Amino acid sequence: MNDNLDAALAGLELDDLDNDAAASNQQDNMALFEDVPLTITLEVANTEITLGELSQAKHGDVLRLDKEAGQPLDVKVNGVYFAKAEVVMVDGQYGLKFINQESSAQAEE
Repeated sequence: MNDNLDAALAGLELDDLDNDAAASNQQDNMALFEDVPLTITLEVANTEITLGELSQAKHGDVLRLDKEAGQPLDVKVNGVYFAKAEVVMVDGQYGLKFINQESSAQAEE
């Protein structure tokens, strides 16, 4: 999971970090990132259609997606694949239960 986290953090602009702080040990370096906000996205599925097909869609139409019901969903951090997860309920709200933390290359196969 750390490889996927590294990939997600790679796109952040970190020009304002103090050089002395960046030179400290690895654990302290990770502490610098603890308050960095990340966007977590749960990707259910996707499909490709033409603009013409989309323009013909009306209320009540169903668009078939490329994932079977019950399959684990993709969790992305800042748009980069991070893990597979299931949706769960936590105190009346949606939550994610991580079930697979394969590398980005394996996930895209």
